[in-house]
Formats: sequence, structure tokens, C-alpha cells
Amino acid sequence: MPHFHSETFGAAACRLRRGSGRKGAGLKTALVTGSARRLGREIALRLAQEGYFTFVHYRGSRTEAAATLRALEMRGGKGALVQGDVGNPVDIKSMVAAIRRTTGRLDVLVNNVGVYKPGSLLRYSAEDFETTLRVNLSGCFRLIQSTLTLFPSSGGSIVNIGYAGVESMTGTTHNTAYLISKTGLLILTRSLAQALGSKKIRVNMVSPGILSNSVELPRSPKEWIPLGYTGSVGDVADAVLFLTGKNARYITGVNLDVSGGYNSGLRSLETGGPSARKK
Repeated sequence: MPHFHSETFGAAACRLRRGSGRKGAGLKTALVTGSARRLGREIALRLAQEGYFTFVHYRGSRTEAAATLRALEMRGGKGALVQGDVGNPVDIKSMVAAIRRTTGRLDVLVNNVGVYKPGSLLRYSAEDFETTLRVNLSGCFRLIQSTLTLFPSSGGSIVNIGYAGVESMTGTTHNTAYLISKTGLLILTRSLAQALGSKKIRVNMVSPGILSNSVELPRSPKEWIPLGYTGSVGDVADAVLFLTGKNARYITGVNLDVSGGYNSGLRSLETGGPSARKK
């Protein structure tokens, strides 16, 4: 997940890559934000394998996003690149327009993109604080709100990516903006599940714990993860695919914790950072 705090959030127009027109018209469609690499990439590849025309979204990582799209197509999938800053309402509008032009619908939305900047609360700049909430929380809400007209009458699925332990988080002086954004996203998930139920749109959250090769662990996983090992991006993608699939047709408003049983609130954030959903 790039530290967007060090970059300027411009109003560059979102652009649809790899051609134009309704090349995916009628196909069931998925959008995975922040899918150029790591967790987002894995989710995008898996959704494409399930038959979704998959939009690989990126903000600045165009080379990596293009590589993800090539990998998707080599596996027999179909998709396109879509670029934009989720924290910018103008870009969100352009992203939605690109999807409308290409497939004319959206069946699955995965809000995976996020900003994470570690730091002590009293030393945290107001700009970094606002950027984190603008992308991680407000941006997710705007994107969901803007894509509702793309969902078919048969409904669809929205999955927000949270963080393990979000339901038991309390006050902390470290990484406060990130924690606020993920706690808020949980409440938003549950609220939207109620609001969109009548439209047959299910809204859930998947909250990853520490994943393999994501951070340098302070001690052996056997000491603090009940299952004794760290997970992978594939484990998290499995949870997302389940919640977007027909076997979860009666599930909405839930938070699925994917952490090997580790759910002790804020400690992992203070000792190593989130599960490296670094995009």
C-alpha cells in the first residue's frame, strides 16, 4: 500500500486502458480497488478465474497493474485497467463512467485500496490524518454510492477490506487514523448491509491478520497466533471469493476475521503494522 501521504492528490482524470467501447458488454463484472499488487492482485486474479470481467484498479502503479492484467488474461480471464484516486470524487466519477462504457454493469465491488502511515498520534500531521480517512473511509463510501446504479436488479456483492481485531479496538496513541478509518468502515459495512438489503446487494467485510512476508515479525507466530503460522494473500482471497459467491447468498453485514485466531485488538499494529496490504 503506497504511502500516499508523500504524494500530491491531483485531479487527474481516470482513464480506461486497453481499448474502449463495450468490449465486455453483458459480462458479470468486478472492480477491485488497489489491485496492482499483493492482496488486491490476488483477489482480481481469482475473480477473473470465476468468470468476472475484472477491472484492475491502480492510482500510480501502472506498470504493476498492467502486469496483473496480463497475468489475468494469460489465465483465460478478461478485464481492463482503470486508473484513479479513490480519495478524489472527480476520479471516482470517471472510474464509474469507464465501467459503464465497457460492461454497463457491476456485480462485485471489493474496496481493497488503503493508506497506512505509522506514527504517534501527537506527531501525526493533520494532512496525513485527513488523507487516511479520505481514502480508507470517505472514498469507499463515495465509490459505493457512485456505483449503485451499475448493480443489476438481481443484486450483487460488496466486500470491504478491514483489519483483524477491528471489532475489539480501543484507544491507542499509535496509528490512530488508520484504526479510526477501519473501525468506521466496519460500521459503514453494517449500515450499508441494512440500507441495501432491499436491493439484494450484500455488504460484508474481510479483515486480514498478519500475512506471510508482509512484515518482520517480532517473535514466532506460534507464540501469538493460535494456529501457529501466518496466512497468505490466498487465504484472504478465499474469504473474499466465498462472500461474493452463491454459497454466501444469505450472508450480509458480517466481518470475517482471517487471522489464524489472532484477535487481540491493536497490538499487532503497534509492533509491525497492518498485514501489508501495500498497493
